[in-house]
Amino acid sequence: MRTSAAAAVLLLLGGACARPPEPAPSLASRLADRAEASAAVEADTRALAALGPRVTGSAACARAEELAAARLREAGLAPVLETYARPEGAALEAPARNVLADIRGTDGSRGLVLLAAHLDGVAVGEGAADDAVNVAVLLEAARTLEAFAPPPRRSIRFAFFTGEEQRMKGSAAYLRAHPDEPHALAVVFDLGSGKARGFFMNGRKQELRALFQRVLAPDRRWYALYGTYQIWAGCDALPFVESGIPVLTLLQDDKEYLVVRHTPADVVGALDFASARRNAGLAAALAWGAANDAAPDLPRMTAEESRALLKRHGIAP
Repeated sequence: MRTSAAAAVLLLLGGACARPPEPAPSLASRLADRAEASAAVEADTRALAALGPRVTGSAACARAEELAAARLREAGLAPVLETYARPEGAALEAPARNVLADIRGTDGSRGLVLLAAHLDGVAVGEGAADDAVNVAVLLEAARTLEAFAPPPRRSIRFAFFTGEEQRMKGSAAYLRAHPDEPHALAVVFDLGSGKARGFFMNGRKQELRALFQRVLAPDRRWYALYGTYQIWAGCDALPFVESGIPVLTLLQDDKEYLVVRHTPADVVGALDFASARRNAGLAAALAWGAANDAAPDLPRMTAEESRALLKRHGIAP
């Protein structure tokens, strides 16, 4: 009897001290896991880099646009190739085009969440870090969301711009072509394959920090992400800032990127594909979380407010 009683006491104590079960992973975490496990990030990066220098308006850039559109169609989306006026400095072999594809949301009263990278490059190197790898990152995010997530509350748009190397003419043309579409958030991926450190909040300090912390909070892998108030003016985020749209730019470990960008050394062999796959998981989770965030859309700044913001940051409109 004593032995049985002691065993019962130990069982009770063990039960009282047992750690509670871990909560089930959120859908955003499961989506991130799937994207991170995909070999397509590397495969798509290599396919784009193999096209050679992708100057806007060149045959190589046109093939990159078609490749991105084909991958989106294979994922079950309906891409649109949107032509705009060829920018100064572009090649003359093909039209200048952006590639867009939507995952339709269920609440038409909400603004859309846009994730962007750029297909074009300069006339040297493979343009692997700048920016083929991030095109591949977002293609995988699109593939993952379409295959494994239910329809989001807000629409999610994937935008693959050209004309970025001609002072962001492609993203500016996109905004002129979609003046009446409400954008709740834009997120730009344009700093190579390095590890994600946080986000440039492009002047919208507290509200954008609160947003990305809120939607990524359930997963510990993103606890260390931070925000900087700085405007990253050298990428496709700038036209969104000028238009008053809240925009994040992924802040990455960019030591290698800054060495190779716009040089013959910008080749696939310089990339960190392990980090790029993790960035694809982050992109999928952030898009899903922002699209389903219960908070109201962040307000769009007026033209006057945007000019004042740029002036405070020493950026001429």
